[in-house]
Amino acid sequence: MVKIRLRRIGTKGRPFYRVVVAESACGRNGSFVETLGVYDPVAQPKKIEINEERAIHWLMEGAQPSETTAYLLNKVGILPKFLELRPQQKKSYSFLDKRTAAISVAATTPTENA
Repeated sequence: MVKIRLRRIGTKGRPFYRVVVAESACGRNGSFVETLGVYDPVAQPKKIEINEERAIHWLMEGAQPSETTAYLLNKVGILPKFLELRPQQKKSYSFLDKRTAAISVAATTPTENA
């Protein structure tokens, strides 16, 4: 299976990542198929550059993004474009919805119910 994930290339205390397409069996910094872009979480504002055309190509081919990479693709606007092309895939990315079950359940303490 092919995954879209982050590959750390930064130094100690200064993380910098490349967004890559890699086989799921390969390690974090192991071999990869293609580089899609970069992510710099330290820069202000955070730098996110991803090649939209190639990212959509790999998503259409069946590549699964990691959770962090899916957040980045969503933030850049690539994931919504992909979900317009493949609406049945929307349930695979339900973790991106900010209104999860844990948040939407009313928080009550046991003493309030007694």
